[in-house]
Amino acid sequence: MFHVRCIMGPLIRQVCLLTFLIFFNACSSVADKQLVVPPDPVVTSTGHDVILPCHLSPQTSAVNMDIRWFKEGEFASPLYLYLDGKVTEGKGYEGRVSVFTQELEKGNISLLLNNVMASERGSYKCQASYLDWIQELPVVLQVKQQGSVPRISMRKHHRVFIQLSCSSENWYPEPDMLWTDSSGKEITSAETERPKQKEGGVLYSITSHMRIGNDQLEGVTCVVMSQYQGTKMESTLQMTEEFYMSSLPDRVYISAFMIPVFLGLLCITASVLSLFHQRRVVREKLKPLDDMNTKLKAMDQELIKKTNQVTYKDKLMGIIETIPDSVWSLMVDHAVDVTFDPDTAHVKLSLSDDNKCLKFGELKEKKDCENFKEKSKGTKNKFKYNQCVLGVEGYDKGTHYWEVDLGKKSQWSVGIAQDTEKRDNIQMYPDTGFWSICYKDGELKTVEQSPTFLPIELKPEKLGVLVNYEGGQVTFFNVEKRCHIHSFINGKFTKKLYPFFGPLIDCKEELKISPVVQRDKPSTSENC
Repeated sequence: MFHVRCIMGPLIRQVCLLTFLIFFNACSSVADKQLVVPPDPVVTSTGHDVILPCHLSPQTSAVNMDIRWFKEGEFASPLYLYLDGKVTEGKGYEGRVSVFTQELEKGNISLLLNNVMASERGSYKCQASYLDWIQELPVVLQVKQQGSVPRISMRKHHRVFIQLSCSSENWYPEPDMLWTDSSGKEITSAETERPKQKEGGVLYSITSHMRIGNDQLEGVTCVVMSQYQGTKMESTLQMTEEFYMSSLPDRVYISAFMIPVFLGLLCITASVLSLFHQRRVVREKLKPLDDMNTKLKAMDQELIKKTNQVTYKDKLMGIIETIPDSVWSLMVDHAVDVTFDPDTAHVKLSLSDDNKCLKFGELKEKKDCENFKEKSKGTKNKFKYNQCVLGVEGYDKGTHYWEVDLGKKSQWSVGIAQDTEKRDNIQMYPDTGFWSICYKDGELKTVEQSPTFLPIELKPEKLGVLVNYEGGQVTFFNVEKRCHIHSFINGKFTKKLYPFFGPLIDCKEELKISPVVQRDKPSTSENC
């Protein structure tokens, strides 16, 4: 009995020691990790998507960690919370925040924030925790917005000088405004008001006033700029004959009333008929001026029309602003190899040998027509009525990206379709499992019961398609301009999704699956 106790004693000590070493090693592996965020602020524009970078170093899986993103000072109201594998999105951020779930295994806990608003600028905290280990670091987000083209208006027209006013709205951060003469030199006599914000708003408007001599008007320019953005906009005063004539009515009306009074004082004995005659002369003199006023009103309407056109172009330039390299690189990382599935292709469609190119076939003879009818029978998976084809591989999880070369003269419908037994005699709308955009008869629009007409300037020759299965989102991009075209936000997908392609009747070129150009990734060396 004594001999057994001697043996069991050391054995128990060894088991306890081994258990302690395993637990200590696990705790040490977590404790050695550090969160890494960029030292400089992340800069974006309103309405854009932005990534707030944050990752573990050295690379460690964050799948079993708790992740919290919150605005500094608002710990109890996180905009994104990943706790025990469950995701919670903050109020006002529903459908606009996400992490890259496939990157958690690599320690990437960066936050994607969609459709950024100017009010969302500030410092955000990235927090990760596991057992007794917890770390958080700040990421500063700066949001900018370029305002409207400055508008010059005349406040007062004197014989010697003119008072001008210039205003511009919807800037962030607050802008500066100045006046320059024809040589580009600043006019220091101008009085610029401090930028103002509407009550409860974040965007700034600015106004400046100036008095200048009539002989100095040529080439006067109002400039509004944001030093933070490094951009500026300007408007130059246009001098026209009508502008100079705008001061004549005052003088003519004075003359029109003074002449009868003067004649009345000099010619007390003038007859009533003579007085009527003088009044008729005055009215005839005023008639050209009335015509001039009518022309001025027409010019004002034309100026308003042109201003609205400029405003539209400004908005369009905001739409097609280039997507940042960081966001584009993350999309390209999800590129997949797409191939047309000939088993689903409508019999009128002709596929290349490698199933990468697609165009309309031609039925020239009666024998071809008979073959067309024969092929249409007994093909359960084929599109029989709609001239479409699906990709070979479907997706029921993850994020996937591919590109389609559409050409210049093609008319098409491209997107995704969910797996369904019924593929014909249905309207191909999101309600029936088809999410796509199309170009037809010079119009770019979504394929829906009530379609959204998209700016024709966004029409792509090469279309990028990004599918986020867990996020329930399908997004289309113009690859050449590297800009966003449209997004469908479904909420949640429940069936497998397939790439969807449909050349329309007047399509003159092939639709081709285009290889995705992989961009250079940043170095991951220890010195970075």
